[in-house]
Amino acid sequence: MKIIRKTLKKITIISAIVGTALFFGALPFYVTSSDLDYVLVFAFTVAILPPGIASVIHNRWQNKIEKATPEFLRDISTSFRTGMPLYAALEHAAQRDYGPLTTELKLMVSQMSWGMNFNDALMEFSKRIDLSLIKKATVLILEAGRHGGDLSEIFDSTAKYVDNVNAWTNKRRMQTLPYVAIFYFSVLIFLFIIILITNMIFAPMSEIAEGGAAGLITPILSSEIARRVFLHTALLEALFGGILAGRIHENSFLGGLKHAAVLAITSGFAFFIFLP
Repeated sequence: MKIIRKTLKKITIISAIVGTALFFGALPFYVTSSDLDYVLVFAFTVAILPPGIASVIHNRWQNKIEKATPEFLRDISTSFRTGMPLYAALEHAAQRDYGPLTTELKLMVSQMSWGMNFNDALMEFSKRIDLSLIKKATVLILEAGRHGGDLSEIFDSTAKYVDNVNAWTNKRRMQTLPYVAIFYFSVLIFLFIIILITNMIFAPMSEIAEGGAAGLITPILSSEIARRVFLHTALLEALFGGILAGRIHENSFLGGLKHAAVLAITSGFAFFIFLP
């Protein structure tokens, strides 16, 4: 499924608006209820889960495009070396299976068959895909071709460039994966500690105070207030931790929304089960 960056941003904005509206719409009905915290968790999840899922779909589509691009460029280079003209080489390549890239190639060939020149068709191809790596490869091809370079060498060189970028990206993701695990681990440790503190300190102190020893023991926070403060803190940690994990691992803040959604849902379930 094709989800480009512009679509991903629109989904993020719409989800944020819906989640905010849902929370403030439910606020008058739950303002005095302890269930307001669960309404907050639900609204928070509604705000970040759809863009998180869309980000996963976008990343899979992006990876398929970027992995298929070097093979496509090398095939074009090979066609040129055999004496095939540009349009015929592109038309031949559009018949091959490059995953989601094939659909874009077919549209590019169709545009050229309608009279659009190669440079304009390639620019439209780059705008439709809307990926940074493809835009850079497009600039390399157009600039080299504008200065009279050998097209077979241009496509071959661009294929090597894309291969190198893909290899570097994969290496970076493997190296940063432990840091993503650290964010998950830190949230789980935080949940464990606050559940332990609430059950062993705040709850017993509140019970003692309510039992008539208010003059001897005055808790700083009641168990209910402590639970609410800790839940809000856990949600903030889930949001910012997830976003930072996405930025480090995928070089995208929006890519971190799926991590934020998982951490937020985990926090909500933890409070629902252990701090009802």
